[in-house]
Amino acid sequence: MASTTLLINDQLPEQILQAALQLYLKHGLKKVTMDDVSKVIGKSRSAIYYYYKNRDEIFDAVMEMLIRDIMDEVRLAVDKGGSTEEKLKIFCLAKVKISEEKSGVFAAMEAGMNVDEISRHATTLTAVHKKLMKAESDLLAAVFAEGVGRREVRPMKPNDLERVIFILLSSIRGIRREMKQDNDFSELKPTVDTLMAMAMHWMKS
Repeated sequence: MASTTLLINDQLPEQILQAALQLYLKHGLKKVTMDDVSKVIGKSRSAIYYYYKNRDEIFDAVMEMLIRDIMDEVRLAVDKGGSTEEKLKIFCLAKVKISEEKSGVFAAMEAGMNVDEISRHATTLTAVHKKLMKAESDLLAAVFAEGVGRREVRPMKPNDLERVIFILLSSIRGIRREMKQDNDFSELKPTVDTLMAMAMHWMKS
């Protein structure tokens, strides 16, 4: 019985975050209270306060959860690739696809918020962006390390590796932003193919 109770308690933080996320999507961040979350999961407010002190802590934890979910999905896609170039192409395509899927989540969270409220959460969102960039950079560094081991790309100095990762991440974000503006992703794959061909040429030379 004790082990069952422990398992339930271990699952409670995840249940809290999933409930909060669904409420954000339905009502927007501004309108979601601790009472709302407690009602959804069928637990008292004190049970929620045991893990999260306030709404801001829940919001921060939900953002962390989203980062984990995004990266898990990207890694799963990349792992299916064979060569270094193929893995990089898969990363870029998956990054755009998942970013588009998640963009509605962030838009829904800001629903009903005024400028000051959006500004207060901008710091958290900036931190989320930096953490996501770090996770993506670590994944790409692992792909390159594997590529070096298989002699598909040349060894690079740390500064060169950091620079090429920054260029790739910035490029794919810029590509997504421009295509989203026109609401036309029909040229995404050939664009990524061209980007990777240029990157691989430099990394092999």
